[in-house]
Amino acid sequence: MRRAAGPAAILLAVLAASWLLVIVQTSTAPAFPLFGVGPNLLLAALCCWAIERGPLETALAAAVSGILMGLLSFQGMAESVAALAPIALAAIWWSGARPRHGAAAGWPAAAALAAVASALHFTAHAVAVELETTGVNWVEAVRDVMLPGAAADALVALALYWPLRWSRRIARPLGEETAPPAVLP
Repeated sequence: MRRAAGPAAILLAVLAASWLLVIVQTSTAPAFPLFGVGPNLLLAALCCWAIERGPLETALAAAVSGILMGLLSFQGMAESVAALAPIALAAIWWSGARPRHGAAAGWPAAAALAAVASALHFTAHAVAVELETTGVNWVEAVRDVMLPGAAADALVALALYWPLRWSRRIARPLGEETAPPAVLP
């Protein structure tokens, strides 16, 4: 009989996965451009996480990832956490919408969420740059960074979705209710 992973094991896995994704994002992802930009592996993985693992784990992963990105990259910590926060909100929305959608709806939903989250992520950082420097050329930034970044992140989310979906077989997401075993008369 297989034992389900407990909440402590799941929290440890969330923290370890967040740390690993931040390390990969800051060290190697920019070296492999798609559409002329470095894809945001961390953002794409969090979007898939939001669709498959639930709001509690996603909020924790987004907060931890934002803090770690702030510590390990050129981004400010507040900017990094704020830029990833919409993904946690999307996870809350999707958890309410999930019963109306089949499993096949998750794959395109993860790609769409990654594209939208990428655009919001870009906007949060561009506004921070606008406030801290002499300005941003918005037309060129949207054309050369935001749109290709959204497309690249959506493609990465499509590739990451199924492995994260399979993680539901290993452990039930935190906060997801389990049905009591059926009792036969």
